[in-house]
Amino acid sequence: MLNKENIIKILKDINLPLSQYWITSGAGLVIHGVKKNTNDIDLGGTTNLVEYFIKKSCKYRETEDNLRIVQIDDKIELLENWFVDEIEFIDGLPVGSLESIRKQKAELGREKDIKDIILIDEYIKTKSGR
Repeated sequence: MLNKENIIKILKDINLPLSQYWITSGAGLVIHGVKKNTNDIDLGGTTNLVEYFIKKSCKYRETEDNLRIVQIDDKIELLENWFVDEIEFIDGLPVGSLESIRKQKAELGREKDIKDIILIDEYIKTKSGR
């Protein structure tokens, strides 16, 4: 399991261009403080960044809408042009806003996404003092 410090260290070590990716999904929720840990790091990224890793012989698969998901290593997946409304910088790293991650999870609608939506809503309610 990866906690916030692990995620930050891993991403700072691989030193990706900050303007070409954003942290999303479970890793984004960990960085925001909604969850304590996650199994992996999902990143949204530009087509240029995806092509860079494909040229480096990283394995990838295509989605139904012809976007590519690149396996950078055993912990990091890079999702080409993955949905994000807004990017915030937390600890010097680009992270999808909670609203963006919530919207993405609502669209996916898997059981784990529904659980994450509940956590996001509870976190926002607690943070706003309601």
